[in-house]
Amino acid sequence: MTAPAVKCLVWEVDNTVWDGVVCDSTSGAVRPDAVRALNALGDRGVVHAVASRGEWSWTTDKLERLGLHGLFAAVEVGWGRKSAAITRIAAQLRIELDAIGYIDAEAMERSEVAHALPRVRCYAGRHVDVLAALQEFRAPRTAVPPPTSPMGFAHISAK
Repeated sequence: MTAPAVKCLVWEVDNTVWDGVVCDSTSGAVRPDAVRALNALGDRGVVHAVASRGEWSWTTDKLERLGLHGLFAAVEVGWGRKSAAITRIAAQLRIELDAIGYIDAEAMERSEVAHALPRVRCYAGRHVDVLAALQEFRAPRTAVPPPTSPMGFAHISAK
């Protein structure tokens, strides 16, 4: 059985959406590849959320200044565990954990999430430019089953 499509991608914004960390004044320019991924996946119906470590007002102010805040359906910023933030986001958006992805530049944060929430798929921030090419982000837009394959086999649902 294949994993369900990713319906929600949760972003750590520091060093993933922009260069640097907003709370220590090293925050730099927005990453164009991240904005392309946000838009491409959003066009496919993927919902975006933020789970970031830091100060709420600083992070949300930067999202507003960059014109990105409206791309995110939920924003969790604070000093707690990322896995706890993702669990709250999943509950708020009513999305099962196996339909959530998490992207972060920090391997330790991805490891914490993967250990605490093994159903959540984790992606390295350095791979943001290839997210749109991954199969799990290519969910069909309709409930209509795919056409019969050229080999003559009809689509059989796994359920």
